[in-house]
Amino acid sequence: MSSFGDYLNLVGSVLFLSLVFYPFELLAPAEKRQPWSKRLVNLVYVPASLLAALFVLQPVANAVVGRLFVVSGGGVLPRMMGPPQSLLHQLLFALGFALFWDFWQYWLHRLQHRVPWLWETHKFHHSETALNATTQARHHLLHSALTIVFYLPVVLVIGTHTPHYLAIFVLFRLWGLVNHANLRLNLGPLTPLVSGPQWHRIHHSVVDVHRDKNFATFFPLIDKVFGTYYRPARGEFPPTGLVGEEPHPLNEATIGPLAAWIRRGRALLERVGHTAANES
Repeated sequence: MSSFGDYLNLVGSVLFLSLVFYPFELLAPAEKRQPWSKRLVNLVYVPASLLAALFVLQPVANAVVGRLFVVSGGGVLPRMMGPPQSLLHQLLFALGFALFWDFWQYWLHRLQHRVPWLWETHKFHHSETALNATTQARHHLLHSALTIVFYLPVVLVIGTHTPHYLAIFVLFRLWGLVNHANLRLNLGPLTPLVSGPQWHRIHHSVVDVHRDKNFATFFPLIDKVFGTYYRPARGEFPPTGLVGEEPHPLNEATIGPLAAWIRRGRALLERVGHTAANES
C-alpha cells in the first residue's frame, strides 16, 4: 500500500471477494448456520486494521526495504537473471517465488505456534470459531509487523522482481479466502499439492490430533517435508477456535497481545530476580 488509493483498492477487493465467496459458503458449508455477527466483526475489523498498517507500518517498511535494495544491489535474483519475458518464464518465476515465500511463511507460522511470545500476535486469528472467507484478513497489527521483519531476507533475495500482477492477485488476495472459506470441499488427489479449505481448516481445528499441523499457505508438501502434514479424511470438517480458553475478540484484536507481553515480561523479571536472590 503506497497510497490511500492502494488502501481503498485493497479494502475494496477484500470486501468484494468476501461477498463473492458468501453464496458458495451458503450452498456447501463445512459448518452450517454460522452467525452473521462473526462475519460482520471481520468485515468491520479489516478496514480499520489495514488503515493502521497504512499509516504506522508501511512508511517504516518502505524505508527499510528501500535501504535493503541499496545494500543488496537491487536483490540477488535480479543480478542473476533478467526480468521474466515469456509466459513460461513468468509461470516458472511465479511458482518459484511462491515456493520461496511459503517456505519462509511456514517457519514464521510454526514459530508463532511454538513460542508463547509470538503466539500472542497470532492468537486473534485462531480465536475464530466460525471459520469463513472473511477470516483470512483477521490479524493483529503486531502480526503484520512481525511478518515485515521476518520477510526481510526474502526481500534481499527477490529484490525488485515480483511475479505478474495476476499471480500476485491469486497468491496474496484470492488464496487466503480460498483457504479459510466455509466450504465442504475436498481436493482429493490434489490435497498434498495445493492447499484448500478442508486442509487449512485442520490447522484451525480444536481437535487434539490436528494441533500444530498444516502450516503452509500454498504447498502442503512443505508440511510433508518437515513432519507437520495431516491429510483430512473425506468428511473431516472439525470445529475451530482456541483450545482450552474462551475467545475475547475485542481484547485480542486490540491490547490483548501487548498486555500478555507485559505479563510475561513481569513474570520473567520476577524469575530472574528470584534466581539472583537464591544465588546470592
